[in-house]
Amino acid sequence: MFIAIKEKFTDNINQREIAEKVGITEFTLSRIINEKQATQKTTAYCIVKAIDSNAEIDDYFTRKGE
Repeated sequence: MFIAIKEKFTDNINQREIAEKVGITEFTLSRIINEKQATQKTTAYCIVKAIDSNAEIDDYFTRKGE
């Protein structure tokens, strides 16, 4: 599971647009960004690529429980 690095998600990202691209609700994306909900690797990957196609998961998320 992956936990978002809240500081990396700036106010200028459009959560509605990203949620639509990823296929999750805006509510779920908000919970992920605000560190209230962990997410699977594939969802974290899709979120990151929707924000920046050159970014990697580790740029926006930390791995939980290794």
